[in-house]
Amino acid sequence: MTYYVRAPGTCGEFLQGSIDGQSFLVTCPINRYSYALSDVKHPFYNYFCSLQPKSARARQLVLDRNQQDKMDTSVYVRSDILQGKGMASSSADIAVTAMATALAIHRELSFKELERICLTVEPTDASFYPGITQFDYFKGTISEHLGMCPPLNILVFDEGGSIDTIAFNRQDDLTEKIKEKEPIIKESLDLFKRGLKTHDINLIGQAATLSAFGNQRILYKPDLYNFHDIGVHYHSVGTIIAHSGTIMGLLFPVDYRGIDDCKHEIMRTLPHLTYVDTVETTNEGLTYIKR
Repeated sequence: MTYYVRAPGTCGEFLQGSIDGQSFLVTCPINRYSYALSDVKHPFYNYFCSLQPKSARARQLVLDRNQQDKMDTSVYVRSDILQGKGMASSSADIAVTAMATALAIHRELSFKELERICLTVEPTDASFYPGITQFDYFKGTISEHLGMCPPLNILVFDEGGSIDTIAFNRQDDLTEKIKEKEPIIKESLDLFKRGLKTHDINLIGQAATLSAFGNQRILYKPDLYNFHDIGVHYHSVGTIIAHSGTIMGLLFPVDYRGIDDCKHEIMRTLPHLTYVDTVETTNEGLTYIKR
């Protein structure tokens, strides 16, 4: 039998920063995924590929923790998620690889075990958790389920280039810059929690926008304000970013019909931005089936 595992990527983060010196992010999982196959006893290269270094390390960590010298079967991964843009491509790859490896040796990882393995490899976005999670992406000391996100469409654009997450998080003055925006993050988190509790997408959008604007001193996005203003004109409820990546998104109700008009206006007005995708939030987290 073959195990088929998938985990969502993200559209950046609803918010990211620190409160009282404790760093965290709030996940924004979307319906774009990384997939893994395990317990495959023959080479399998149609759409899937062999493991990249981070995923290979996750596989070995699972084997080591379960005192397995080797596996008789292979694990293969593929992804719908853009790399190096702040969409949690590495985190999703690592998560599905770890779970697929565990299933192949007749183990099922708990979310806490999965969390520890992912954090051992690199800071993680934790989109493998169901729903929306407030998460310490460095150490995992905060891992709080905040609730289920009401459905939102997100119009995603990329400002270009790529960000090395590990190098970004090693900046000498990063902690100081994060601390400076704590008042903004406190306000943002309060708005966000109230938005989730009442299913008010306008509060959720306000929270995301506050965090995005507060991140400008940490990772400046020159088109952020114009991008946001166009979104407001087309009835977006807020702006979301990858706080350590290159993407920006506009949040819309799922029944809004003007997204394509907004997309074309951004392409006309801000031609150096690249349209990436239109996605929807998801609450499912990591899932798997046996075939």
